Amino acid sequence: MREIITRNDVARKAGVSPAVVSYVINNSNYVSEEKREAVLKAVKELGYYPNYLARGLKTSKSSHFALICDEIQNELFAEMENFLYDKGYYVSLCTSRIDDDFVKMLVNRRFEGIFMTSNAFSVEQLNYIAASGIPMAFFKTRNYVGLDSRIVTVAPDFYNGVIKSMDYLMLKGHQRIALIPPVKYKTKGVHGDDFRVRAYVESLEKNNFPIEESFVCVNTQTVQTICESVFEMMTKSGNSLRPTAFVVGNDYLAAQLIKYLKSLNLRIPQDVAIVGSDDSAYASITSPTLTTISFSKKELAQKVVDKLFQIMNGETPEGEYIEVSLVMGGSA
Repeated sequence: MREIITRNDVARKAGVSPAVVSYVINNSNYVSEEKREAVLKAVKELGYYPNYLARGLKTSKSSHFALICDEIQNELFAEMENFLYDKGYYVSLCTSRIDDDFVKMLVNRRFEGIFMTSNAFSVEQLNYIAASGIPMAFFKTRNYVGLDSRIVTVAPDFYNGVIKSMDYLMLKGHQRIALIPPVKYKTKGVHGDDFRVRAYVESLEKNNFPIEESFVCVNTQTVQTICESVFEMMTKSGNSLRPTAFVVGNDYLAAQLIKYLKSLNLRIPQDVAIVGSDDSAYASITSPTLTTISFSKKELAQKVVDKLFQIMNGETPEGEYIEVSLVMGGSA
């Protein structure tokens, strides 16, 4: 069995004190570049791995982050996990459950940071987490009144993403456009305060196009309920009044809708155009390929991690929205 390498072994090989090794590993104090390089070289040569479990017991810190999402199919989390792993932290991916017991579980698990991507939680629930002292970066997609100032916003600019999608579809001649938010997305339809819906309504108003309340899906509980809403949109009013295009909340759902619409003998994009969002792997494997809204997942993940660590260090970082762009595919 391989001998266990300790911090003291690294210190002896690097010619520094054990405290200096800890400073370098945890990036917690200033260390000269010469000593830092010596420690990192010793770590690599000895194959040293810090005992984060022991450190957590000693410091009452878990070295553990939580990523809360409505859907598991999200490439952003892989980027975040890489950044956090390199810093010596564990990551748990949790599917959102909006009951208070789930929120209390998050607090009781003593996570060192949380990235919340669901918009379904109430202000009270989010503030409860912030009041516990857990740093939180928030994938904010709607207005929140009274949100704790310790919660920092980091998200793609979905408002401009929908604007770009609508402008492109209108340029292609579409006037009857439907909006399909992501699964579990909380919205009140055309009267909602969420950024996607606001952009959708403003685009239609700017171009003097009719606003059909039924063209914004509010039954977002599952892919199945969304498909049922799409079926009603496509059949209830007859061919002349049905949507000719859909702006969809993410590429995974867009891929599901392409499959579903084809089962109704509708052609993409000849009968119905689709614009997704995320520019994920799904965009390139659908047939036809997706027109989609793109943003840098690596940039977003890096900013989330940086801002969480800033909060952990007592700083108050500014919220930020990541720039988006339209990527042309065959679906629109």
